[in-house]
Amino acid sequence: MFYAKYPLAVSLAAFAFTQHALAADTPAAPECAQYEKLLTRAELAFKNVPICARIKPDLWGLRKELAEHGIGFTATSYNGYTYDVLGNNARKQVYNGQNPSYNTSLNLYLTYDLTRIGFANDAQLTLAGNWVDSTYTPANPRVKTVSVFAINQSFFNHQLELEYGFIPGVRLFYGMALGGSASTAALGPSSVVPFQVGMSATEPTPTVNVIVRDPSLRFYNSTALTRSVSPEGIQKDVDLNPSGLRLKVPDARAMLINEFGYKQAPSANSNAMWLRAGAMYNTSHYTEFTTGEKSDNNYGVYLAETVQVTKPYGDARGWYLDSKLDYSPDSVNAINKAFQVSAFNVGPFASRPADMAAVGLTKSYYSDDLRKATRAYGQESAPYTLAVTASYAARLIPGVYLISGLTYTKNPVFTPIHSDALLWQESLNFLF
Repeated sequence: MFYAKYPLAVSLAAFAFTQHALAADTPAAPECAQYEKLLTRAELAFKNVPICARIKPDLWGLRKELAEHGIGFTATSYNGYTYDVLGNNARKQVYNGQNPSYNTSLNLYLTYDLTRIGFANDAQLTLAGNWVDSTYTPANPRVKTVSVFAINQSFFNHQLELEYGFIPGVRLFYGMALGGSASTAALGPSSVVPFQVGMSATEPTPTVNVIVRDPSLRFYNSTALTRSVSPEGIQKDVDLNPSGLRLKVPDARAMLINEFGYKQAPSANSNAMWLRAGAMYNTSHYTEFTTGEKSDNNYGVYLAETVQVTKPYGDARGWYLDSKLDYSPDSVNAINKAFQVSAFNVGPFASRPADMAAVGLTKSYYSDDLRKATRAYGQESAPYTLAVTASYAARLIPGVYLISGLTYTKNPVFTPIHSDALLWQESLNFLF
């Protein structure tokens, strides 16, 4: 998914969870269900939309032709609009939606069954490309890039899984789209602590990820050795690595990410549950806000949970609670701590099992050291940014989703102090 990589807070949260209900509303027709095994397995932190729930599942016969050669293909288009209905327009736009803001993306995925050329077990290659355009680039950088070039392979009945190649770290860890989103505070992906610490989001980074599971396949430990994004931020990383395939980027060094978790799929007798705790250690040197000197490293930790609390239909539909807590040192991270709480309902109406309604609150705290440095230049800055979002994702037809939302944001800008924003958000998404 990721899409216009982080187009709208509402879009990401609502779209990700709507996926859980798709199977409940789509007959498992043999002709389209047989292509599920060719969906990418590279993005471990996301759930694929079933082929049967996409526009024209057979792709006018193309999907069958490709499948006969071990090739899978999917495409998505995300198209978003954001506007502050309080009328805070300005000649120089300083946050997403202050003036009418548009973004669009096209994402193409190809997979190949590597067992056909001698790889062991269920080895699969994923090659994905991403084109993103936006009228407000600080929130949605313009990119034309390879977004995934990686191999996924499992052993011992999935108790050991390997992922290696080029892939954004956010697609392997954290579960950003599960109830929360990088742009909830109208600041784009830089507002999420793992991205501040250096986890890749927009451009892929060379990565080796090892996942170990217990025999029940519920408990897991996931460890990745990867490269940090540029310490100068996501936009700089895009500028330095436009293709997405550079092994090295200036000043971006090795990064270690570890996540321990418990994941349980919904069934007739159990509710869906995903609990995880993660830690990130980045060997890159960041500029300290108060001294101007280079740090020895950077690090961060997070806790997150997504739990189904009601099951009115005995499946994935019902109410969920999702929350996250992040921390990193304030000496080098502009946003060094944050928490988020969301409640969402998959299939809020019996007649619309693939829709989703959601409400959520996110509060991100600006670094005290950064605020001190800002005051030294005679500028006042906000201590935090807070956003409250309500959204509804409606499936218009299979594979077409309209996501509408309203986000109240307090302190949409770090400095100078800015009046509150009320962002109206619309996203029209197409999945093939």
